[in-house]
Amino acid sequence: MPSITALTRMFFVSAVCCALFACGNTNNQAPALSSVNKHPDTWLTAHRAAYQQNRDQCRECHGSELRGGITKVDCFNQAGLGQCHADGHGPRAVIHPVPFKGTTNLNTAHGAMAKKDLTICQDCHGETGGAGSNPRFNFVYSSLPAGCESSGCHAVKMAHPKPWKAHSSSGNQSNACALCHGAGFEGSAGNNSPSCKSCHAGLVAGVAPIAGQCASCHGNPPNGTLTPNRAGSHAAHLALTAISGNCATCHTGGGSGSTNHATTLTIAFAADFGSTASFNGTTCSNISCHGGLVSPVWGTSLDVIANCTGCHQSAAAYPGYHTGQHSLHLAKGVFCTDCHDMTIQSAHFGNVTTNIFETQPNTTLRSYLNYNTTAQSCMVSNPPPQGVQFTGCHSGTKNWP
Repeated sequence: MPSITALTRMFFVSAVCCALFACGNTNNQAPALSSVNKHPDTWLTAHRAAYQQNRDQCRECHGSELRGGITKVDCFNQAGLGQCHADGHGPRAVIHPVPFKGTTNLNTAHGAMAKKDLTICQDCHGETGGAGSNPRFNFVYSSLPAGCESSGCHAVKMAHPKPWKAHSSSGNQSNACALCHGAGFEGSAGNNSPSCKSCHAGLVAGVAPIAGQCASCHGNPPNGTLTPNRAGSHAAHLALTAISGNCATCHTGGGSGSTNHATTLTIAFAADFGSTASFNGTTCSNISCHGGLVSPVWGTSLDVIANCTGCHQSAAAYPGYHTGQHSLHLAKGVFCTDCHDMTIQSAHFGNVTTNIFETQPNTTLRSYLNYNTTAQSCMVSNPPPQGVQFTGCHSGTKNWP
């Protein structure tokens, strides 16, 4: 009967033979090997695709954790292969094609993925580090000795172009932007990361700017006295239903993400408000909001209830009042508001983009006029209500031609 030592020796030899068989070219589950159990010469580049296709085939010989196994080849820290896994990390599931370049579509996809969340790139291409660390993306890759930094696209500690006007397109800002600019976006002088507040003056610490909402630089509406938060007449305009907080009504093409945003004041009106509308720095002209007339000076007040002639004048064009007996009444000292009640501004400014009256003028006539819509005539109460300027101007019913 064989001794215990002999049995142990037989078991060890059997195990080694099984292991070698597993790495041999007869094992369909393992990568192809030569007669001396070596990978093909092209394996340095080919093994990426093989690993992605079936990770377990690598574990057959290199161990369940790829730390060597029966091959003694540690995929984490293998001498002579530092250019593959330079930082000591093991093989990973690559989330994009390799190489990730060469065609317009791939280059576009590369940028889109980086914008989605820069930390995705950091995992394989960048140094470790959290918010405010501004890690370098310089891990050696293929023919790039300094990784992304030697690609000609990314400067040292600069994950994006400078200046990056389209930075509002970045995604997952709480992770991606904070990686360099800090958890509160306050910047990090030691890591060459400026504070986002240098532009976004109204930014609340730790709250990422929200594209299109403008409130990190400007009040909503602008409510200050200095650029970029000058109040002017913004509040009155943004309150109008037809504008409803839409800055592009007057600043078309100059919003967040545009090339001139934050550098040039863009005054360009949406087409709905008049194709020839213009602004000369103080007043607007040919714009439907003011009936095509020259607007009041920007930043001055306009009593839209009482100062009717700021937009309505005796003229045939909208919104003139040349019809009927308007001129006669005004000549006698009658105020527009003596007859018309325009306190409901939602009706008054039904749609400032058109050249018609959304609110029919006769629907705003005061009740004491006793207006007959069929006969188009009125008979003023006598005496009229207190505070009304005219006193029984009509002895009876008068038609409105």
